[in-house]
Amino acid sequence: MTDSLVPRRSANNPFKFPAGKSQLLFAKSKVYIHPTKSSKDNIPGYLTITRPFKDCSNSDLLVAFLPEEGLNKDDKSTLDWFDLYGLHGEDEGLLRPRRIAGTEVTESRLDSSNEPVKKVFINRPPLSSLMTYAFGVSISNMFSIQVRPKADGMWWGSIVIHTSAGEKVPVLFFHDDESPGTMREEKLRRQNFEPFATNSSSTGNSVVFYWGGDSFVTVLKNFCVLEESTLERGVLLVNPTSEDLRNFIPQNVADAKVKDPFKQASQNFESFITDAKWKILGGLASVTKLARRKVHDVKSDIPEPILKLLSKPEVKAIGDEFDSANVFLAKWALQLQEQAEQTRKVVILDDAYRKLIQEELGESLTSLTPQELSKATRRKAVSKVEWDSFFDHTGSLLITVDEVKERVFHGCLEDKEVRKEAWLFLLGVYPWDTSRHERKMLDQTFLSTYNGFKEIWTTDLKRQQEDEFWKDQKFRIEKDIKRTDRDISIYKGNGPASEERTTPDSTEDGATAPETTNDDDDDSDVSIIRNPHLDILRSILISYNELNTNLGYVQGMTDLLSPIYFVLEDESLAFWGFSRFMERMERNFVRDLSGMKNQMEVLNELVQFMLPDLYIHLVKCESNNLFFFFRMLLVWFKRELSYEDTMRLWEVLWTDYYSSQFFLFCALAVLDQHSRIMINNLHAFDEVLKYMNDISGHINLEQILLRAELLFLKFRNMVAIVERENAHEGIHGLQNSNGEGLTPVSPQLRKLLSRELVIQKEVPRPAGVGGG
Repeated sequence: MTDSLVPRRSANNPFKFPAGKSQLLFAKSKVYIHPTKSSKDNIPGYLTITRPFKDCSNSDLLVAFLPEEGLNKDDKSTLDWFDLYGLHGEDEGLLRPRRIAGTEVTESRLDSSNEPVKKVFINRPPLSSLMTYAFGVSISNMFSIQVRPKADGMWWGSIVIHTSAGEKVPVLFFHDDESPGTMREEKLRRQNFEPFATNSSSTGNSVVFYWGGDSFVTVLKNFCVLEESTLERGVLLVNPTSEDLRNFIPQNVADAKVKDPFKQASQNFESFITDAKWKILGGLASVTKLARRKVHDVKSDIPEPILKLLSKPEVKAIGDEFDSANVFLAKWALQLQEQAEQTRKVVILDDAYRKLIQEELGESLTSLTPQELSKATRRKAVSKVEWDSFFDHTGSLLITVDEVKERVFHGCLEDKEVRKEAWLFLLGVYPWDTSRHERKMLDQTFLSTYNGFKEIWTTDLKRQQEDEFWKDQKFRIEKDIKRTDRDISIYKGNGPASEERTTPDSTEDGATAPETTNDDDDDSDVSIIRNPHLDILRSILISYNELNTNLGYVQGMTDLLSPIYFVLEDESLAFWGFSRFMERMERNFVRDLSGMKNQMEVLNELVQFMLPDLYIHLVKCESNNLFFFFRMLLVWFKRELSYEDTMRLWEVLWTDYYSSQFFLFCALAVLDQHSRIMINNLHAFDEVLKYMNDISGHINLEQILLRAELLFLKFRNMVAIVERENAHEGIHGLQNSNGEGLTPVSPQLRKLLSRELVIQKEVPRPAGVGGG
């Protein structure tokens, strides 16, 4: 191929997309159409994937068949070269990692990439032709591909493209013994002892050797999502919707049923208790004298039973980690327990009610309809390729917001690369109806506004020196930050001591400078923070105090900020992401803890309503205040889950797909999963609290999310049944155990069906009152 086919670039001459041309992303030679049974009528050509315009989205890429006859000399030369060398280069080092589009190709994708080694162009392929068998189908118009590898009794492997409009597309046959590119790749694979097809799982065969169609599927996966159908072997759905997945990849209802975790758990219970080490929680952040005094003041007024609870080592361990837990237990726990006793007679209804629920819904979660079970199935995580397919070439959304949220809810996001953009949408930083250009403009506004908040405190030296509240807030922030997620890569190392740094030094792939020991913790001066990323966390939290002047910093906020900055690694965007997150989380941190009290009350009612037998047992154990859930609700399970699972859970909760308080159903799912063990083996407050604290680090997030969704669906159906019966009058209506008409579902429980955020703002800080 001549050098003229490869456009040249220079610093002063940026790359230009030639008019009337398409960039070649894949080419396979000696692909045939068989119009008749006679081989002499076969039409040889090239199967290609092309980018028709410079800024087009992946959905606009064109899969085309170009007959050899009719191609000009230059295009044919380009296609022949690309067939041989286009993806990997002209040397023999075919299977080796290399840098492509800013990311390193991993072992599982050594034979594919998002971009070929050279940018080459051919004339733009036609979508159809009256004179030849040429055709083209955009990825957005492809519904599925049927893949049929070469096997016993078949001369050639083939693929069939099915369009969304149902247009007839000829079957494409791969004559591998004629294709130079396929023969070269077969040779190199044999040399590297990798003779098998990369995508053999899609065919249903146990062993499939490499063939021409395999590389096509491998490359296509870089630009769209391909999901294997379980209804027909070898059929791959292209960018399937959730409805497509339910219709063509149905879950066997028996398989979809939630497996009973209790048999195995019961068998292992004795060993679990024997082997479990009581985890004395080391304390996320040291509490200042001001906070300790606050707790002491509250304790002086509390009843004797609660004082006894506060003295228990299990409770003290949680209190040492979050001082607000002590305040909550001292101020609210007894009242919450008394309220629970009052509601129990109403929420836990009599046998007639339970019989009706059982008749209509059954006792188990799997008694839901097949449609509900199918919708509740957990799915593969959303990759960057799939996320990009949600947007057009301008960066505007192609599908509805609910469709995006449904996909994230049921699959989470695959990795940090896709989270960098997706989280800004899920948190509400970016409006869903913006284009890529509009978001870039927003970024500039966000940066300018954030710098304004930051300038307020960085330039006010008098306040830094004389304002006791400001100094106390800064001290709390610095003390907590130095103990925040220090096992996470970017927070591990220490750089030169710094009071202010706005941008961390990092390598091209996001790695920080060489790590050292975390000797920040040994500094007597807490203001000395050597790690530049931790320094940025400090700046964000102090600046947030300028945005939300009433709230101030409270223990636990570092837990909420840390993953956001870890993903975004941009100071300004992390500030706005955290600010948006705090809009829904502020009620967890208000000074009187009324927001946490309300959530604990709702969870208490929810357990009574959904798990009455367990609740009655918790009453006997004096554990029905559910204090063991305080930490889980405060920072959304961050201490119970791994860092990765925490991020996965949060992005599910940010969708508000079913409810803005879906985290309560996650808590309910944890209880439901462990209910038999608790009922059969735990008989005292200490045992329950110890057991629930010991499940930290042992929660299977996928199981909990599935169970939580099924519990929500059953809850929704139960509420509908109760309210239907409440509408009946006279002898036809159910009665509760007091012989009175059925009490309606409480407003608090009914609100769990709403997707609207529950917002509670802190009131202005009274004079002389500290923060946190």
